[in-house]
Amino acid sequence: MPAYNFQKQFVPMILDGSKTHTIRRRRKYPTKEGSILSLYVGMRTKSCKLIAEVPCENVIPVLIYPFQKRFAANILDDFDTFVREDGFENTDDFFEFFERYEQDALTDFEVIYWDPKKMIKADEFVTHRCKCAVEEVKR
Repeated sequence: MPAYNFQKQFVPMILDGSKTHTIRRRRKYPTKEGSILSLYVGMRTKSCKLIAEVPCENVIPVLIYPFQKRFAANILDDFDTFVREDGFENTDDFFEFFERYEQDALTDFEVIYWDPKKMIKADEFVTHRCKCAVEEVKR
């Protein structure tokens, strides 16, 4: 169950379903389609909080050239839509965010997609788990 930390600025977009994916460095044990993603804010701090859990829908490799403002990935949407669904207002903000890695080319990254309709938000989490347990007992 891969856990991902998000900056506070992205939490409202995750919760309202407008952020449908995240771009991350490829892991030693990669996230796979079907994995349950645990989405957090403030990981490794006292204020760590679970935002939601959601199944991974797809994972695709991506190349980002932040200083050249170039992007290469087999995405379904046009790039402007993709950028908005990643939580940015425009392409300039998107590339500026990735400039922090101080690399000309980000070659070991991937896009991790989820379906907001399948998301279980943290405030619904206990209720959902209880319903599942009750259904299991009824069987």
